[in-house]
Amino acid sequence: MKKTILTEFFKKNLFFISCAVLFGCSKEGEGNNTSDGFLDNNFIDKTIVVAGSTINDGAVIWINNKKVKLIGNALEATGLFYHDKKIYVTGWQYGGSGSVWTLNPDGSGQTHTELEGKFSEGQRIIVHNGEIYVGGYFDQGSCYWKNGKKINLTTNADSMSWGIRVDSNNNIFNVGYYMKSHSLIPSFWKNNKRTNLSRPKHGDGEAKYIEIIGNKKIIGGTVMAPNNFLGYITKPAYWINGSRRTCQIGSIDNGWQNSEVFDLFVDDQENIYLAGLSQDIDSEYPTYWKNCVKHIVQNGEATGVIRSIALVDGKVISAGTQSYFPGVPCIWVEDLPYILDEEAVGEVWDMLVINN
Repeated sequence: MKKTILTEFFKKNLFFISCAVLFGCSKEGEGNNTSDGFLDNNFIDKTIVVAGSTINDGAVIWINNKKVKLIGNALEATGLFYHDKKIYVTGWQYGGSGSVWTLNPDGSGQTHTELEGKFSEGQRIIVHNGEIYVGGYFDQGSCYWKNGKKINLTTNADSMSWGIRVDSNNNIFNVGYYMKSHSLIPSFWKNNKRTNLSRPKHGDGEAKYIEIIGNKKIIGGTVMAPNNFLGYITKPAYWINGSRRTCQIGSIDNGWQNSEVFDLFVDDQENIYLAGLSQDIDSEYPTYWKNCVKHIVQNGEATGVIRSIALVDGKVISAGTQSYFPGVPCIWVEDLPYILDEEAVGEVWDMLVINN
């Protein structure tokens, strides 16, 4: 699996990566910001929860600017949900299994449950009608969990899934990909039945996240198209009820080469946000696309990645890292960065906004 390969690289090169981030990058040059109040007292009626990890702590969440280490030996916290005054978290342990945690909004009262399946990794979590659903994968392919019990999706091919949603008729939707004839086929599963999504001719695709708005199933991800110069170019894409729109990353002549998508958000006006990174010949930059219009956070003055995005009180708020794999965990309000932990090096994977 791709994630396992990347994780193994991360573990083997942990010392060298840590030194590069801590001593090879200037936090001042990355637009570091400090203030007396959390996020300069923006969103004082909200609680902002961020899921991720640090090299020293493993899986953690930040509740506003308070870091909470999750119990157990998990490496990453990757998904968040809030229901009935409880924070739900999913994640995984390197070489082990996926997990589900629950906490009170102040970080107290942790519980921990392991997910079934060898090398299982929980990616996104929701609660629907009192049932806990987790999207993810294990060593045999894509799957999801309902109250900790694993339900297989595609296991006869290389396959991974991420996002999960349940509609008003209790239909369960998962999104991901499977491999066929050396190609990655973007797909969704409705009640375990797989349907292919469109991709470029001779190209690949990955469906990653899903939102359900009325009768619309909006799926975000990436597609990869052949390019004579670069081999393949990865571009952001979204599908609305199966119809695909592909976003642009910029001109190859200007050095733009690639991109990645790590989150999908749809606002009340049905504007579609895809968040991740764009890459040129020099580095990776935290980037989001609103209705396919590209916006690089901090005007390209900082490298990094966005892993979660939302529109709160009319402002775009995003969470990720300055620098990339790993980096310095931070939150951006519009283009202004706020470092979550000055001394931390790690990853950010999801963000949750709770109305107080």
